Amino acid sequence: MSEFDIEHLKYLFEPRSVAVIGASRNRKAWGHVILKNIINYGFEGKVYPVNPKADNLLGLKCYPDIRNVPGDVDVAIIAVPAKIVPRVMKACVEKGVKVAVVITAGFSEIGSEGRELEKEVVRIAKKGNIRIVGPNCMGLFVAKSKFDPAFTTIAPKPGNIAFISQSGAFAGTMMYWATMRGIGFSAAISVGNQADLELSDYLMYLADDDTTKVTIAYIEGVKDGRKFMRALEYYTSKKPLVVMKLGRTSSGAKAASSHTAAMVGRDELYDVVFKKYGVIRVYEFDDMFNIARAFANLPLPKGDRVGVVSAGGGWCVEASDALESLGLKLPPLPEHVIRKMDEILPPFWNRRNPMDLVALVEPEPFKVAVELLLKEEDFDMLMLLGYGNFGRISDLPFIIPREDSTAKEIADLVKKYKKPLVAVNVFGKEFSNVKVFEENGVPVYLSIEKAAKVMKALADYAHYLKSLREGESSK
Repeated sequence: MSEFDIEHLKYLFEPRSVAVIGASRNRKAWGHVILKNIINYGFEGKVYPVNPKADNLLGLKCYPDIRNVPGDVDVAIIAVPAKIVPRVMKACVEKGVKVAVVITAGFSEIGSEGRELEKEVVRIAKKGNIRIVGPNCMGLFVAKSKFDPAFTTIAPKPGNIAFISQSGAFAGTMMYWATMRGIGFSAAISVGNQADLELSDYLMYLADDDTTKVTIAYIEGVKDGRKFMRALEYYTSKKPLVVMKLGRTSSGAKAASSHTAAMVGRDELYDVVFKKYGVIRVYEFDDMFNIARAFANLPLPKGDRVGVVSAGGGWCVEASDALESLGLKLPPLPEHVIRKMDEILPPFWNRRNPMDLVALVEPEPFKVAVELLLKEEDFDMLMLLGYGNFGRISDLPFIIPREDSTAKEIADLVKKYKKPLVAVNVFGKEFSNVKVFEENGVPVYLSIEKAAKVMKALADYAHYLKSLREGESSK
């Protein structure tokens, strides 16, 4: 994979030193926000602010030019006006910088004049063996390096989900949305115009990054289709990739082209490529994170057979429609499972899958039902509906501690039997058992339809990996 420059990407994701060119006293300026983020997130390498009009910034000695910095510089963050970026890049070449992150906009996304300026910057960088992130990007975040040179006030939580975005605004919005919901990142990269480093390059690095379990990506188009497919083939053989690809309509494609100078092709071609390489495509941003949370926390299923345990009959009907409409299977309950549940449920329970526990207040039968189905070879994954609501909506506070402790026991069963389980709580996230589930690796969703999409994604990616293994064994 010589076309993928992993050596330079290691400098980007694991830097020993960083210079912020365009560091500023102005608290609203990009250079000030980025420098402050690097310091506040606890970056342990050397940090060099560069500004010819300042002696020190945020407690650090400031240098008039990057060539005056006393030590080596792995990464230069460039936040200066577009017209002087070529001059700054020449100075970076003389200094021996490894990677330049060009925050500045005003390049190929604005038209022919900007395109020529961008080509000049890339030409200078290539002569000096510098790789470029951007231009026209928001920066990046790397949890393992405590490295947060991004133009955003959000400090992401560490996690095991990587995020790549062609849109800086979308990246900022998603990081805020995810952080408010407690979702953490291993890395987040705003790729901008991809004048040099592309989405494909980042995927190749993340494929072998021990801190990343799943990657989500917002894309509008790719520069090099063949390179993109080679990266997909390598990445998805190791980890799941969830993509939100926009620019589906002609108007959307034009907007994407003017936004980040993306090369956009026929949307149906992307569908073909995504299917070939096991990429999970989504159309709503919350689906992107819903699915990523499941991949980040749950084992993969062996197949597409779903067992459903529900606190009410109406939810059973809704779950049946949602799951079967996506092509997932609902096997019948084995006789020995029915006999066991007959011992603890009222005689009028439904004896079918989905299993209706007829509005039971007690939480313990839910655990019994879940374990019975997890044990069964007929079921590859489970959906749990409406668990832990009755202590609250029926004003039975003495039930709540038992609901919470049983939730922990159910989560432990997922680890024991190594099958995925997703929960749905349509009443909201404020219930304490929801927190117990999520702290112990069981994702909770607010709708049956959203949870069904997650289960479909798990099954599809598991099927893709199985087809790869079968293909290898037949050679």
